Amino acid sequence: MAASTVSVRPAEIERLTRDLPSFSATRLASGMQSVTSTVMARGAVVITRHEQPSMVLMSVERYLKLEQAAEPNLDALTSRFDDMFARMQGDAAAEAMADAFAMTPAELGAAAVAEAAPRRRR
Repeated sequence: MAASTVSVRPAEIERLTRDLPSFSATRLASGMQSVTSTVMARGAVVITRHEQPSMVLMSVERYLKLEQAAEPNLDALTSRFDDMFARMQGDAAAEAMADAFAMTPAELGAAAVAEAAPRRRR
């Protein structure tokens, strides 16, 4: 899987990478050229220590994708909340709640069990 290009503002790169240690390419061993080529072609490599995986070396593009994926999309969450809240304010929701409060404890229990049961495919 080749690494893809991600369009990210310099300020966002600074924010997402400010806590990572940095080493110049000059400091890397000459054998790093082969590893770097693999990272750029594949997106990441696993670095082992005593034959066990100890870290992952990845391209900036792949790292930024992971960081962006980990951040919640607040606009999407807000929209989902607003939609759910609107459904809860509708006439159907009010009627369902009135029906639920009018049920006896046994009827309410039976309705809860019926709702929780796995639905069969039609």
